[in-house]
Amino acid sequence: MDKDTRQRLGPLSLMLMTFSAVFAFPSIVNNSIQIGLATIPGYLFGTVFYFLPFILMIAEFASANSEKESGVHSWLQSVLGDKWAFLGAWSYFFVNLFFFCSLLPNTLIYGSYAVFGGNVFQGESSTKIISFISIIVFWLMTYVCIKGVTWIAKVTNFAGSARLFMGLIFIVLAFIVVFGLGKAPAQEFNFKTITPHFNWTFFMTMAWILQAVGGGESIGVYIKDVKGGNKTFVKTMIGATIIVGIMYILGAIAVGLVVPQSTLNGNFANGIFDIFKILGSNFNIPAEVTVRLVGLILFIGNLGSLALWTAAPVKVFFSEIPAGVFGKWLVKTNDEGNPTNALIVQGVIVTILLIIPALGIGNMDSFLETLINMTASTSLLPVLFLLLAYIGLRLKKDNLPRSFRFGSRSFGIFAGVALLILFLFVFFMSTVPEPRLIMQELQGTLPKDQASPIGILLYNLLGLIIFMGFALICWHRYEKKQAKENKK
Repeated sequence: MDKDTRQRLGPLSLMLMTFSAVFAFPSIVNNSIQIGLATIPGYLFGTVFYFLPFILMIAEFASANSEKESGVHSWLQSVLGDKWAFLGAWSYFFVNLFFFCSLLPNTLIYGSYAVFGGNVFQGESSTKIISFISIIVFWLMTYVCIKGVTWIAKVTNFAGSARLFMGLIFIVLAFIVVFGLGKAPAQEFNFKTITPHFNWTFFMTMAWILQAVGGGESIGVYIKDVKGGNKTFVKTMIGATIIVGIMYILGAIAVGLVVPQSTLNGNFANGIFDIFKILGSNFNIPAEVTVRLVGLILFIGNLGSLALWTAAPVKVFFSEIPAGVFGKWLVKTNDEGNPTNALIVQGVIVTILLIIPALGIGNMDSFLETLINMTASTSLLPVLFLLLAYIGLRLKKDNLPRSFRFGSRSFGIFAGVALLILFLFVFFMSTVPEPRLIMQELQGTLPKDQASPIGILLYNLLGLIIFMGFALICWHRYEKKQAKENKK
């Protein structure tokens, strides 16, 4: 295709696309539940010291590979070679499997609010019931994806815009409540309440915050489609990063302005609905109307995301990797171009990942907290590959032609190493549960509804070891096969 005909994406479209990929208002609520007003400096730190430099590194990768189509895989391949590009792309694929585990239960809760005006998944057996229904929904979505999902993009675009609008409305109305209607802030804003307690919970939540500002790397595949080429792409990505960071900080402030911390504490299942009910009451909007509308927007958004992420990563991953790594059966495609057997295997894995925590956790909020934390920790793994590749780019391949560089060679290396240290620290804190809880479990004093910290640790570590180990075995088998063929 001619280059000029490809450049159809304007700066505003790219900015909105970045915004949709990165900004998620529910994550503000989840982080506020965990650490209260300390979410504000958390997002500020995450934007300045993680999100912005990481996006600048991504912009440099995209600039160095502007003639290639496949984003992350191409960037890793250009520096680390085929093997590590495969493992990095694999990590992007498999962390998505963990993402489903938090997406599915939340989708059902949102749907419950949209239809019934409340969360019907309550009680002793709620975790097992919601896990079982989530499995059924995922298999139905897998069937839809095998048949083809041409309509999904329209649903996702609509839902993404609605979620963005919902976040903006909350922020604007929350500020009106305090600074327009003159009502006192629900939480006290001072140095003591905003300053983080540097404990295990805070650092664990930082993984959620870093995950919340992640996703910008997915936009790198559109660099060839942007009007104005690399320069416009880089400027727009930087602008979008700053706006997203400001939106997250304002969102965290807005929650503190209208929602008491007592309403948020441990309220992962219903928190977002409770805060909108409180906001609506300031404008005499009936709670029933508010929660149904919010539930509908979030339900449609999650349903669109579910369909998109069920099909797209499988299709992209199995089309990028070298033929023969997984054998013909797994990569076999149907008339729609979808790898049907790979989708079925994905369904089996997600089923197992949903069953395991559901059997060991009795409380719905503990169940959701476990799934959210697990998703946050695993989703940071692909970042490890990108940071190592960026350090390698500046150390060994700084002569690669590109129109944008993130500072000098020495500054680039320093920034890459600094982000890698930050990443490793937060990744450790999010993967390993608080030692105090582990000791309580060993002593038999762990609260009944509290998720098993040892179980969570084994679940996280075994998940990483099994999935990455499987990929390594497949790659080594592929290399042996290639070496035999080359000898012939």
